[in-house]
Amino acid sequence: MRFDKVLYNGNFITMDKELSKKTWAAVKDGKIAALGDDEGYPQDAAELIDLQGSTVLPGLVDCHNHVPIAGLRLKSVDLADAGTIAEVLRRMEEACLKAGEGEYVYGSNYIPQAIAEVRYPTAEELDAICHGHLVFIIAATLHACATNTPGIAIAAVPDDLPGVEMKDGRQIGNYLSDESSFLATSNIVGSLDDEHLWDLIKGCAEFAATQGLTSIHGLFGQFVKNDRDLDLILERGHELPVDITVWYQTWDPMEAKERGLNRVGGCLTLDGAGFEYTMANFEPYDTAPALRGVLYHNDDEVYQVIKTAHENDMQCTLHAVGERAIDQLLWTYHRVFIEQGKKDLRHRLEHLCMPTQDQIEMAKELGLILSMQPGFTYEWDEDFAVILGRERGDRIDPFKRVLEAGNIICAGSDCPVTKMTPLTDLAFLVRGVTFKGNRNPVRVVSLTEAIKMFTVNAAYAIKAEDRKGSIEIGKDADFSVIDRDPYKYENSDELYDMKPVLTMNKGNVTFTAL
Repeated sequence: MRFDKVLYNGNFITMDKELSKKTWAAVKDGKIAALGDDEGYPQDAAELIDLQGSTVLPGLVDCHNHVPIAGLRLKSVDLADAGTIAEVLRRMEEACLKAGEGEYVYGSNYIPQAIAEVRYPTAEELDAICHGHLVFIIAATLHACATNTPGIAIAAVPDDLPGVEMKDGRQIGNYLSDESSFLATSNIVGSLDDEHLWDLIKGCAEFAATQGLTSIHGLFGQFVKNDRDLDLILERGHELPVDITVWYQTWDPMEAKERGLNRVGGCLTLDGAGFEYTMANFEPYDTAPALRGVLYHNDDEVYQVIKTAHENDMQCTLHAVGERAIDQLLWTYHRVFIEQGKKDLRHRLEHLCMPTQDQIEMAKELGLILSMQPGFTYEWDEDFAVILGRERGDRIDPFKRVLEAGNIICAGSDCPVTKMTPLTDLAFLVRGVTFKGNRNPVRVVSLTEAIKMFTVNAAYAIKAEDRKGSIEIGKDADFSVIDRDPYKYENSDELYDMKPVLTMNKGNVTFTAL
């Protein structure tokens, strides 16, 4: 057989059931056609790729990504360390001066608690530095936003929606709850034409490939008016350098079914996020003692979604961050399973940020896939300790306890909420050193378990284990090639220095630094 490609002189960590290692792989028609662990690799191939001793993982998967808004983040001003409103305005003005005529100017990764004034800039302040541009700033959590006067007009948010900040009877461009911020985001991003919107989607996918990602579980709908991002990904998704599994964020499962989709949900928010004090907790926030968060939907609304999806054999998932939201979702799945029986649909729960031990064990009993995001505590472990106290902060992202209970975790970025940096997230799962350099070992898991979250478990989470997740003959030739063997650095913080050097999706090289 003449192969399309042969990759040789590598350290292939296959993640098969035996955790076997190989030194070469042959590719034919986008599939893995042969594997070997000797020096006699086949040379009858259209292309031979010398991996120069690099390590090969199965194609890494981002299991929770808001693709269009992730693309927006890549084009935005990073405000994570701005510190003051004056610094925010300085950075945004600098971007406005560089922007082309009519371009929107974005800011991202905004945490008001990290700003001296503990607030967002107002429309009046943004107008003073915008130089005629629409300015749009999204929260690090994606659960709040701020804009200037042109943005207010396009956002078209009613004054009486929760989270709309007013002064002297007028909106000030700050939208601080899901109801208002999601509408503002949907209308502003939805005002882009198809080519600009596709540019955001394509930009996300192209960047993902540079990070070693070969697949994304992408969330579409909800954040773009009229769900035009869904139309675009269904029409053009085959053009992208990564495989996109589409989750349609609609509260009507039948609408998804009519579009030919067999999964529904994603970040359909049962509660909000910590920095907006909308994560639904049992106890109040340390820095907002009058607040315990928000449940956005009653039990029957949640039940109708899951009931309809389950009876139509559709995979389903929803956003549940705090204990009260997790409780609502678990017991709704429980009710539906009692009424209809369990099926192998692999329903999921997105985030599971602060569960109780009983909830962790209940998730196992229900057989749910838990979609979690290591970047949350990598970036914000110290910030969670501020708003919740250190004891409760240490309960955020309990990867170790979740695995010990026998659950399956698939890992993602939630980009734009955190960066698309799967190798950093993987290292954090193993080493526990945060973005700020502090070590917190409460969440640490083994390297093998961490890799599985981005590979084997990620494939299982969408019923793709026959095609993806491990390096085995017959599966897609999806490879994430990195510059070192992670097992040699499992006990060293040098694990954080891992870098992608080649990405291959179905036999096509989508990124190379070799």
